[in-house]
Amino acid sequence: MNITMIILLTSTMKIKSYIIFVFTVLFLSGCAFLVPSVKREVPVDRDSFRMSRPSGVFEHGSREKKVVALTFDADMTPKMKKDLENGFVKSWFDEKIPEILEKNHVPATIFITGMWAEMYPDEVKKLAANSLYEIGNHSYDHAAFHMPCYGLGEAKDKEEEIIKTQKILQSLTGVFPKYFRFPGGCGVKTDVDLVSDLGMQVVGWDDISGDAYIRDHADPIISHTISQAKNGSIIVMHFHGGTTAPQTSRALQGVIDGLRKHGFEFVKISDLDVNQK
Repeated sequence: MNITMIILLTSTMKIKSYIIFVFTVLFLSGCAFLVPSVKREVPVDRDSFRMSRPSGVFEHGSREKKVVALTFDADMTPKMKKDLENGFVKSWFDEKIPEILEKNHVPATIFITGMWAEMYPDEVKKLAANSLYEIGNHSYDHAAFHMPCYGLGEAKDKEEEIIKTQKILQSLTGVFPKYFRFPGGCGVKTDVDLVSDLGMQVVGWDDISGDAYIRDHADPIISHTISQAKNGSIIVMHFHGGTTAPQTSRALQGVIDGLRKHGFEFVKISDLDVNQK
């Protein structure tokens, strides 16, 4: 092999190496866009999760009175129940929430799924016996009345979802719940009409705390809830804690203190002025 061939071979190898290097850099750079991003502490816009409500949904009270209604959803899906029974989740009842509410003498409306009530019947009885609280219907197994709805399964029999839970809650509390909340807030006009025909009022919200989306810190829940509050606002939070809403009880005291500092008083849904202005 003469010197010319050696030089040519060496040059060719360098070019190949350079090409391989360039493609490697480009590939890794491209993959950077495919790597899952760091978990967001707060979704970009939590209000984007709030779907438009059909007419007939009670979303807030009168804007003339400086009051707000704290509401909590006690969710229970078949998967949540299975995780509880298998020991993957210790509990779907955050006991600190009623402790904080009672310590601060704050009333609340709690929307309970029938499946949650079956898992925690004594807790439902205790809540219903406390004049600070009123109990609402949140379907049986938290299946969506209108799809898509945040990955929830679809309700197969909407009327049964409502009636079955009414019977469970009434048997435990002795009271016929008069308020209903759609799982995920997902429902259409015919669903609202169904609830109305069954003797209840659909309740939504206009202040979403975002507690179901936050895992690590309570501060974003506090600041967002307070910043969105208006006269007559209905605030939605979650009652079950666990892995899906672990920061609710940690945020609750700050929410209460902050809203009171801004001059708000707390009422139950039944005490809101329905004259929505």
